Amino acid sequence: MSKKILRAVSFILVVSVLISTLSLNFAFASNDTAEVSQATAVSSSEGVKTQCGGSCDTCPSIVIPGVFQSKMEVFDKDGNQILDKNGKPLGDLLINLTTKDIIKIVAKVLPRLVLSVVTQRNFKLSKTVASCVADVFKLNAKDNNGNHIYDVRAVKYNKSVAECTPEEKEYIYGTIPLTDFGKRVGEDHLYFFTYDSFGSVLDIADDLYDFIMLVRKETGHDKVNIVPISQGGSLANALFECHKDVGQYLDRIIYIVPAMNGTKIIGEVFSGNFLNDDKLLYSDAFPLLMGDDQQWEAYLVNIALRLLPKDVVRAVLDDTLDSLTRTLLVNSTCMWALTPQEYYDRIAEKYLSDGQRDEIKRQTEIYLTAQKNIERNIKDMQELGVQVFDVVDYNYTLYPLFSGYDKVNADGVIHLDSTSAGATSAPVGQKLPADHEQKNTYCTCHDGFSHISPDGAVDASTGFLCETTFYFGGQGHESTGRNDVIIKLATELMLDKNFTSVHSYPDKFPQFNGERNVRKLTTDLMPKANSVDRSVLSAEDRAELESAVKECEDVLSETVIDSEKFQAAEKRLENILIKIGVKEPKKETSEGVKMLTKAMKTISDLIYEYIGPRGFSDALLLKFKRQK
Repeated sequence: MSKKILRAVSFILVVSVLISTLSLNFAFASNDTAEVSQATAVSSSEGVKTQCGGSCDTCPSIVIPGVFQSKMEVFDKDGNQILDKNGKPLGDLLINLTTKDIIKIVAKVLPRLVLSVVTQRNFKLSKTVASCVADVFKLNAKDNNGNHIYDVRAVKYNKSVAECTPEEKEYIYGTIPLTDFGKRVGEDHLYFFTYDSFGSVLDIADDLYDFIMLVRKETGHDKVNIVPISQGGSLANALFECHKDVGQYLDRIIYIVPAMNGTKIIGEVFSGNFLNDDKLLYSDAFPLLMGDDQQWEAYLVNIALRLLPKDVVRAVLDDTLDSLTRTLLVNSTCMWALTPQEYYDRIAEKYLSDGQRDEIKRQTEIYLTAQKNIERNIKDMQELGVQVFDVVDYNYTLYPLFSGYDKVNADGVIHLDSTSAGATSAPVGQKLPADHEQKNTYCTCHDGFSHISPDGAVDASTGFLCETTFYFGGQGHESTGRNDVIIKLATELMLDKNFTSVHSYPDKFPQFNGERNVRKLTTDLMPKANSVDRSVLSAEDRAELESAVKECEDVLSETVIDSEKFQAAEKRLENILIKIGVKEPKKETSEGVKMLTKAMKTISDLIYEYIGPRGFSDALLLKFKRQK
């Protein structure tokens, strides 16, 4: 297989299980946790670092990012940081593979693969693949008490963004682009909490509580805002349950695509249901997961799978998933925290009933209580005056990794019921029944306001944050931060005390909004357009460029999203930049690739139609048995 196919297959079998969970994707693992007493009171100016000294009306805000959005470091037994072959820190998943390592893996797997194809038996292929996968992720391994086997630490910022280096700021703003907040209020009011996504959820809750106290002390403010994003939502659950007094220190909570009740993806992975649907495995999953420019390769994978018997393919998937689960998930209570509570009993019976992981079980049961108590805990804080908001995406299909992925509404990574705290919805692309009436379970307005989305997919009135939850239809979890309106909304919620619900500014920030991704426009097209020397252009081209730029500026200033209008403006600017030679046109898919894709799809579909979800040898054996 080509390198692209190998990369794609590796992604599907390994990384997608983890990275795709909370996109729209941490614990203080080192020993230099901020030494701030939990009882710290802000009663004097000692240690205050803000220009306002804590006297301004804007509370400082703490961003709690999502899964794998904290830089990680790992150290050897002598305390030296382990670097990659280029002398740079390892990536967020601490994978340290050199070309030699890859060659060794191929050397281990390839003979087993060839023998398995020749013999049509599992010639230790599944165990070999599983062993290699475990070895790739070994630096993340934890013992049965949830402790890292290696010295793994999160890179921490126990200081405001104002005190961060340019490199640190670049990373923070690249994770959550709140530059406007910093400009309007001052970066001394913005903090970034980091953690280990595979860490202990209870330890992180303690660290987050201490961090809140640190921010209060450094800013001089009695209260802070917290902005839990994705996995940060599960950490907030733990914080509210383990530190009941935290509400008195909070002003606002602004959730962004939060995993309040985990994600079905992790629940299914823990349950062992990875590509467990035959049609998904042999027909649909690979074309859906791989990019548009890799479709012919996706169909080739569908065909190549049939070179092995179905039981061998299944064994490779199951053993690989089990290896990943035991290496990365089972001993990480943060990963357990990403499991929906309705999955807990059966997976706890599977992994926590043998007495070998009693500490893991203790922590997960405490977190399960936090999940069950989330509504009550939030209400307790609301009674203290804490205002709670939620920003969610919907109508974006979950990753096709398990059967039923398309039966729920989601943002690609987290199902809507979790992010929205209980909203009722139809599956992606569908509408609620024609006779559905707004339930008004949590609706507090009495003026006939409709909490049903314009596309008929969502009844927000059943979410317990009904009046303060904002929905963005068609937006994917992983591109949430690239929707500039979501960032503007979050910024206003942090700054504007008069912004109290979805009824505050309906013409500017309606409860239901659209999707867009401004990254290409703001980081590529607009900078190119602004750098063009207008004097060398023809009058016609100059006029078109100016008009296209103005149209893009206008559409970017709008906070009620018209996705088609945005795309048209973006395309217009791109076209004029191509015409004047500033931007290269996108390479069109060659006719040869189009024909190859069509041929591979036809072959894949025909094979599925005639022999179904099985290997070639399975089909021959079945035919032989029928003839007998």
